[in-house]
Amino acid sequence: MTLRRAYTILAILLCGGVVFFTTSPAFALPENQIRRLVKEARDLEKNGQWDEARVIYEHLLGQPDHGLRIRERYHEALRRCWQTYRHQDTSYRKEVLTVEFSQALRIYSVVSNTLLHSSLDKKKIDSARLFRKGLDELDAALADPQFIREHIPSNRHGEVAAFRAMMRKTWGSANQLTHDEAADQIARVALAAEVALDLSATVVVMEFACGACYAIDEYTVYLTPNQLRELAQSLSRTEVIGVGITLTIHDNRIVVHEVAMEGPASGILERGDHIVSINKKAVADYPYKDVVEMLKGPSGSMVEIQFMSAQDMMLRTIGIPRRAAAASVNAFPWPGTRLGYLQINSFTETTAQDVDAAINALNKEGMKGLILDLRANGGGVFDSSIETARKFLATGIIASTQHQDPKLSHIYQAKNPNALTLPLAVLVDGDTASAAEVLAGALKDNDRATLIGQTTYGKGCTQCLLKLPGATGNVPTGGLKVTVARVFSPKGLPYSARGVVPHIFIDENMAESESSLTGRDAYINRAIEELHRVLLSPK
Repeated sequence: MTLRRAYTILAILLCGGVVFFTTSPAFALPENQIRRLVKEARDLEKNGQWDEARVIYEHLLGQPDHGLRIRERYHEALRRCWQTYRHQDTSYRKEVLTVEFSQALRIYSVVSNTLLHSSLDKKKIDSARLFRKGLDELDAALADPQFIREHIPSNRHGEVAAFRAMMRKTWGSANQLTHDEAADQIARVALAAEVALDLSATVVVMEFACGACYAIDEYTVYLTPNQLRELAQSLSRTEVIGVGITLTIHDNRIVVHEVAMEGPASGILERGDHIVSINKKAVADYPYKDVVEMLKGPSGSMVEIQFMSAQDMMLRTIGIPRRAAAASVNAFPWPGTRLGYLQINSFTETTAQDVDAAINALNKEGMKGLILDLRANGGGVFDSSIETARKFLATGIIASTQHQDPKLSHIYQAKNPNALTLPLAVLVDGDTASAAEVLAGALKDNDRATLIGQTTYGKGCTQCLLKLPGATGNVPTGGLKVTVARVFSPKGLPYSARGVVPHIFIDENMAESESSLTGRDAYINRAIEELHRVLLSPK
């Protein structure tokens, strides 16, 4: 079952009536539909299809729980996805799992010490909790048929169930352990697994090390050497080379969601076009994230895209040159109105200055109100979002942070007598995350803007990357992505697991239908109506 199949299941289950799928608690699904979706996800779990189950749970996070423990199940599915990826990663299998037992124990010691000292909730995190999370990770691995086939001789497969039962009975109730005692117990488990199952002691210890990370939160994870390299490179990359489109999954197909103005694909592709193949590779054969990666490449190189036009349903093939993505900010006067339109795609080091320049240009055009579009903005540089908030707020708290080092915790405030005072409508959706949520939340809590769209993603924390020490021969052992700070709204509410709820809800499915019928953006239409209402209201 593919990821797109999971989205199709959602559509099928919800098409029996007029209810549309939404992550906003303001538009709750009937309980029987929520239970049906959870049952579908549970069935996927039983088949080891964790990524598909995760998709369903993620879309239910904003719904009433009804005792179904949806968020807990989502975290478990996410955890199993990470475990599956790790087990399949060649850098993990051929590098990390080849280190000696004593070096694996050293890796666990470094990981556990880092987690204990980096945790924002030091009173809730101790060595015993890390040990139990590690034991859970090993138990889940021993329940995976693929893991068993690859790491345990076939003549020992029949012993796995008995070993898991013994392991849980002997070590599953550990409640009080010092750091050294936990390390000693892990060594005992590893040696017992080696005797009973002929399972490498290094493999066992690494399951403990990786599992311990989940004692913190869903964002703190172990990274394989490949993951660490890729993430470090992506964070250092200042530009994305592509064709200027964003994709989405609709009706089990990959379709164009947005086309960047003045981007390489502008005037060629349109919203709703169905992507059939990229460089002669049928996109139906690849996961969504791989399709997105196919569009990227060296600046100036050509990518061949075959697509079916949303306008005339004709199949076309065309080559488009790749180039660096447009600036993080797009702005122009909205045609037929006295309103300005300002889109922030991501927060970079220069976004605040770009916003300043955009506002000045729009003011010269006689702007009377502003539509600020934060849809699909996944965040970026935190400080940049704080500076951008100050462009719109004369006074007030913007956000506060709780850092692992109390000295670094901070309350960010606005003091800008020259802040923009025109009416403001902010567009948000479920992909508005992190730094973008900070801006949206600041404008909402300070009664500075009307938010329109869907509840935002709900990621209000920041992480840092740590490289683990290499083994003998400088063999890479991966790293950690560790949460070091949490971000709170001006009213002191956490963004994580909550997001920002808009004032005016736009159902995404209905918006798509309206856009296909009228060719207009339903979000922007609603923002124009709201701003005109404010402008025409008596002062």
